[in-house]
Amino acid sequence: MAHNGKGLRAGLRYNEKVFLEVAMNWNRYFTMLSDWKKLPAYKAEPRIDSFIGYYLPQIVDDYCRENIVGIIPELPLRCATVQPAYEDTESADRSYKVDFYLLSSDGTNYLVEFKTDSGSRRNAQDFYLGAARTVGMKALVEGICRIAAVSAYKNKYRHLLMKLAEIGLIGKNREFAGRSDRIDIIYIQPRITQGDKCISLDWISNWMRQRYSDNEFEVELASKLEEWAT
Repeated sequence: MAHNGKGLRAGLRYNEKVFLEVAMNWNRYFTMLSDWKKLPAYKAEPRIDSFIGYYLPQIVDDYCRENIVGIIPELPLRCATVQPAYEDTESADRSYKVDFYLLSSDGTNYLVEFKTDSGSRRNAQDFYLGAARTVGMKALVEGICRIAAVSAYKNKYRHLLMKLAEIGLIGKNREFAGRSDRIDIIYIQPRITQGDKCISLDWISNWMRQRYSDNEFEVELASKLEEWAT
């Protein structure tokens, strides 16, 4: 079908208008996210964990005075490794997931859980994180290698093993090669809780404003983190 010049120009103007209407507006996005977060089944953590993960090494650097040299999201913890009662059952090689794994330059291993709502923290989760700290990083890495050997997700576990090798946690024969077996647990959550190593959302909000005061995205994210900290 032929188009005259007037129609084409009108079409271009329409497309430009649509683009302007749908282009990302971070204030609108985080306002929408904050509204949706109030719904019964909506979880904000999976929507913004990549944003937090991007800044997480810097955040922990500044908060804990550590030099973070590696990060892996959704680290699997083999069920039977942290709960031996599952050994020789069909659940043995299934896994719990930790939001983030961090490695410091001195070899300290951090398991990090991220919560935007204090009510989403569960006793069962605290239990297996504590059990992971008790068994140590060597056992966790060996558990991951065992899952990799039987998992149907060969490519994904191959990539995970590659990342573990890149940061020096496994050797060429898949043996543990980390500098330390020690594990610390960090909770990122709205408010600090007694007895836990926590980084509050309010602290991250202030940190983000100080570091990125001229950037729209960080300012809007900081605003929402401050709101969720209350």
